Amino acid sequence: MLAYEEMIPYPSADLAIKQGFDERVIQSYFAQLYLRKSLNQIHSMLYNPQNPISEEPEPAVIEAIQNSLDMQFVPPQFKFGRDDPPANDILSARLRAKYWGANVITYRPFVKKILLINYHKSQANNGMGNAAPSEEITPAMIEYAKMGIKALVESTRAFHGLPEKRFIVTNIFGTSHA
Repeated sequence: MLAYEEMIPYPSADLAIKQGFDERVIQSYFAQLYLRKSLNQIHSMLYNPQNPISEEPEPAVIEAIQNSLDMQFVPPQFKFGRDDPPANDILSARLRAKYWGANVITYRPFVKKILLINYHKSQANNGMGNAAPSEEITPAMIEYAKMGIKALVESTRAFHGLPEKRFIVTNIFGTSHA
């Protein structure tokens, strides 16, 4: 059986432009499609119940995901840096929010792992649980967790640069649990 995204062909950008759609809207749409497909693939790699990974994804898996999110898919008019302030237009803001959301689900396992290790250690130290797990927090785990926390923040502030005509709130707690 074909995957859903394989059954539906991508729309024709040329035809859409000929029909009067703004080229910037079309470019944004294609970038959004790429990110949606990437999000589906990331989610499948990291959270598929039929093929569960360990609590900590292998470095090769993370590297493959990072390569898929290397910003090459972003059209020139929407390019941004990881440290740029929020966008001031809705198309750019939506693209950035989706990009950072993909990073959130990529690095969330590392944030969770560190929180669980610390929780078990504190429970053991307070005599409320079994012995603390022997697992240590590695420098790589810390770096990935930092990237995950940055992604959480950036995904929630992606809309903060828009003019005050719209009230858009992204729930960081919902984002972290999505």
